[in-house]
Amino acid sequence: MNKKNNKGFSLVELIVVVAIMAVLVGVLAPAYLRYVEKSRYQKDCSAVAEVEEAIKIAVAEENVFKSMTAGTPYHVTVPTSGAPTSTDAATLVAEVVKTIPTVELTSKTITSAVTITVTVSANGSVTVTNDIPTLS
Repeated sequence: MNKKNNKGFSLVELIVVVAIMAVLVGVLAPAYLRYVEKSRYQKDCSAVAEVEEAIKIAVAEENVFKSMTAGTPYHVTVPTSGAPTSTDAATLVAEVVKTIPTVELTSKTITSAVTITVTVSANGSVTVTNDIPTLS
């Protein structure tokens, strides 16, 4: 009796394995990409929140607080890359940049600069809002 020594896989078995892997990649890749984008979006939201906290701390500085008029909204722009800027709150931004010199926003959801609006009320309380788009 002549025995064959079959070691390895047949061509059909290899094709079946490759097909199964292709199906798995096709199903899992979109979920992975959504996960990565959600992670980047959360990181960007955290970066903007850090700038907001730095703004609140900066407003507590006497020279910054005195430079702001109660009830007037001030706008701080957080670019997708670089330092926060402002055309109407230079003293505030100078203090913020001491704490957070640069920001990197990497999400595909946040494609342009984020504007943070700061308003100081007559009683001295600070309101800070932003225009971050929601994750779709």
